[in-house]
Amino acid sequence: MAIAWPLWIAAYVALDYVSFIDSYRGLAITPWNPSAGLAVALVMLRGLPSAPVVLVAPVLAGILVRGGMVPASVHLVEGVLFGGSYLVVGLLARRSVAFDSRLLTPRHTLLLMAAAFGASAMAAFSYDAVLILAGILQPAEIPDAFLRFFVGDLIGMLIVTPALLLLWHRRMPAPGWEMIPQVATMVLAFGAIFALPHAREFQLFYLLFVPLLWFSFRGGVAGAAAALCLIQVGLVVAVSLRQDALADLVSFQMLMVSLAATGLVFGSLIDQQRAASLRLRQQQVALGRALRLRSMGEIATSIAHQINQPITSIRTYAGIAREALQAGKVDDAVATVVRIRSECDRASAIIRATRDVVRQEAVRPQPVRAEELLENVRELLVDRLGSVQFVVGVAPDVRTVVCDPVQVEQALYNILDNAIDAIETTGSPGTVSIDVASDGQSVEFTVTDSGPGFAPEMLDYGVTPLVTTKAKGTGIGLSIARSVAEVHGGSLSIASDAGGTTVKLRIAQTGTTADEHGSTG
Repeated sequence: MAIAWPLWIAAYVALDYVSFIDSYRGLAITPWNPSAGLAVALVMLRGLPSAPVVLVAPVLAGILVRGGMVPASVHLVEGVLFGGSYLVVGLLARRSVAFDSRLLTPRHTLLLMAAAFGASAMAAFSYDAVLILAGILQPAEIPDAFLRFFVGDLIGMLIVTPALLLLWHRRMPAPGWEMIPQVATMVLAFGAIFALPHAREFQLFYLLFVPLLWFSFRGGVAGAAAALCLIQVGLVVAVSLRQDALADLVSFQMLMVSLAATGLVFGSLIDQQRAASLRLRQQQVALGRALRLRSMGEIATSIAHQINQPITSIRTYAGIAREALQAGKVDDAVATVVRIRSECDRASAIIRATRDVVRQEAVRPQPVRAEELLENVRELLVDRLGSVQFVVGVAPDVRTVVCDPVQVEQALYNILDNAIDAIETTGSPGTVSIDVASDGQSVEFTVTDSGPGFAPEMLDYGVTPLVTTKAKGTGIGLSIARSVAEVHGGSLSIASDAGGTTVKLRIAQTGTTADEHGSTG
């Protein structure tokens, strides 16, 4: 980096030379001081090792650019004071944990603006003090000289420093086709400002806000920094061509400060909004991934929950078959093997039905006798009934039910299984009843148990996946029942009190069968 120090010094002197326009009494007080912005940016980027460059460059600029306008000793002192001001403020900003030279947030931009304000005030105050002590300025001239120097340095820092910081971090926008109309708009604004009669009063200066906000909206704070550099160069060129354009210097400077501050703040807000939108999209992607993982977990839990039942039955029947064979009861063994095959078919049907739900395929409705449906469910639960009395009631007008029998049997099994578990927690015999009724449009299965009922807070959750009151429950049983009801065009409702729980499973009766729906394989 030491090899580049001469280049930094040369750049400082060159910027001081090109900006030495309409100076105040030939002193280092100009409408725009970009070299100050270069010095502050160097300190913020390189820290204390840049001190020799920042202290030497202003001295050389004073001697080479302004020559004998003031004594050499004044150039030496003013250069050290300028550089010292830029060095102190730059180091304070660099060491602040709240400041990031990449200007990623409005906070960082505001801190940069505050640093520019401090450095400009410090340099202006020290310069005026030197000029007063040297007898170059009179006390009455101090306010005007201070204001012009302060604002000139401030403009240079607000424009050059952020541009250099963003360029260093490779955040400046790359040239594109859109820049052509943007620059064209800027040129038209300059033409209106300096060609119309009122240009000297800066009444049309606000036209420059149009291209500035355009750059800022498209490129954020980097776009604003690029636009401000172009605007400042354009103003310097215009002033060089029209010597009377700076008749009201203070007004020009204030307008430039407001332009720079507006562009930087607006661009930072645009960056913040885009960063927030990006974080929101990333959170949405992460949420979607989490939901997919949860759905996969629920599906796996559902399969495990449902397949466990036929597997348990197969294990039980296998033991019965073995005992029958050992006892020489071949007929009983054959009948048990038939039941094992039936349970295997049931497991296969459960997997197929689960696959259809995952693939969001239609159910396979077919007419089935209500008594047969309930008897199949009762057989699945026969080993669990024990001291629980099972009561079935089917209304006379309900002969057949049009549904997917595998899914509806599974839903009823889950509801009855919960009811039996609830009764067993009481340690006393109980009753589970299931009544079937129809209103012509739907069939309603009402399961009532004499258990302790749900706690009120559990009812507040409703039928929520993975929420359960069982110590070893999966929280998926009623959720599956509700899904089955919904895919059949119905619903699931729960009512509970201290006397027990009533669960109503309603399914719509479409009157169509699987053949009429067509194959969904």
